[in-house]
Amino acid sequence: MKPILASISIPRTLESSEHDGLLCPPPDTQDVRMDSSDRRFSSFSVNTVVWRIPLLVVILFGALGSAVQAQDQGSKPDDQKVKKAFYSARDRLAAMKVALLYNPRAVAEADIMQGPDQDKKQFQLHFNDKVICDFDTPGSKMGGKTVKFACKITGVESTNGQVQTLTPDIEEEPVKVKFGANDNEVYAEIVATRLMWALGYYADSWFPVRVECHNCPENPETGSGPTGTRTFDPATIVRKFPGHKMTEDGKDDEGWSWKELDAANGRPTYERDGLKLLAAFMQHSDNKPPQQRLVCHKVDMDEKTKPPTATCDESVMMVQDVGATFGTGGAFTSNSSAKMNLKGWSGLKLWNQVGTDGAPKQCKAVLHKSLSAHDGLSDPIISEEGRRFDAGLMCQLSDHQIEDLFKASRAAEMPEYHNSDGSFKAGVDEASVMQQWVEAFKRKREDLAKGRCAWKEKPADLSAIDNPMGLATVPNNCAAKPF
Repeated sequence: MKPILASISIPRTLESSEHDGLLCPPPDTQDVRMDSSDRRFSSFSVNTVVWRIPLLVVILFGALGSAVQAQDQGSKPDDQKVKKAFYSARDRLAAMKVALLYNPRAVAEADIMQGPDQDKKQFQLHFNDKVICDFDTPGSKMGGKTVKFACKITGVESTNGQVQTLTPDIEEEPVKVKFGANDNEVYAEIVATRLMWALGYYADSWFPVRVECHNCPENPETGSGPTGTRTFDPATIVRKFPGHKMTEDGKDDEGWSWKELDAANGRPTYERDGLKLLAAFMQHSDNKPPQQRLVCHKVDMDEKTKPPTATCDESVMMVQDVGATFGTGGAFTSNSSAKMNLKGWSGLKLWNQVGTDGAPKQCKAVLHKSLSAHDGLSDPIISEEGRRFDAGLMCQLSDHQIEDLFKASRAAEMPEYHNSDGSFKAGVDEASVMQQWVEAFKRKREDLAKGRCAWKEKPADLSAIDNPMGLATVPNNCAAKPF
């Protein structure tokens, strides 16, 4: 675009010999006029040209600078990376096709109380640690319905006297804290994630702790009220499974549906059915797509294509929210019934339909999904390979490991077992609570082990199903034979 210059009268007194000698010969009285094709330029003398060239340069550079600044503000520079997301359904399906569901492990070696390995660059969390942190975000800004908040850890004090302090080597982001003795997710999420991890299924890592929150508002859920130091016991803190949460651009809560697990994922039937059967075993009733997550270890974004192409070097499909488990399930995922309810969970059958060793049949597990779980999982059909896979893993758990599932969750601290003064009700103590949960778990596990289902794709070599770790001997702590 050509600049528009107005005719400016410059007094002759400003024309010194110094300036005259810089750009042009001594002026004359000849007028210089623009071509008739551009009437936006007015006529002006050579004297004016001499002084206006520097002025023109300033105007042009100023206009150019403004244009560049506008471009910086209004468009993306070439070296700015696009958001790591899928910009086409095809790329998402490609990642789901090769996504992992299960990571083989020696189940009997899992230390349930210790939990999963942790990032050495973060504070190490243990059972009942006191976690000291600075308040960061109220729960109302974090999504979900359970009470929570986020805070930045500054120190950890363990029950064995070990103290961890903040050092330059520690890399911490604010962590999610769930709290409250009356929130049954605080207990259920520990049992569910520790069980999934012990068996080899991918899960986030939840840790049972106490939290001392500094600069914490009176109501950390809303962020309202005077601030101070507040203690939350019991509380849980999550360490997210590492990797990039991947969704289609603009669909941050997309997750994946259980229909997509069968339609899009390329892992063997025994892994896919095994994950569905585990969901039924735990009564993971709030299983709508946002409760599952597609994760990529590393993401390559090719910005030369239109739209950009996202490629994962390794992808994982995992269940990310298992707070509504070990209860009755049901339409409304009630805190009292659908989450950590011993009587309700133990009273539910594992199977709606199951065969026996001599007469296998098509199996259907019991799972009462919530009304909000659109495209969710309900009473899934389970193949023999899926039943056999889970039964073989479950039967490797020792009684001690099963007890630790409920000890780590602090199930005995649930208000239903206590009087108003905090003491145990008559005839109840921690040991009796643990025993009831362990016995309920083992009964349901026996139903898993002794059932027999119809094969969908019976492989010639069953070792991948029966012994995925290639152990010399596969432990069996079930009364029934799982296969």
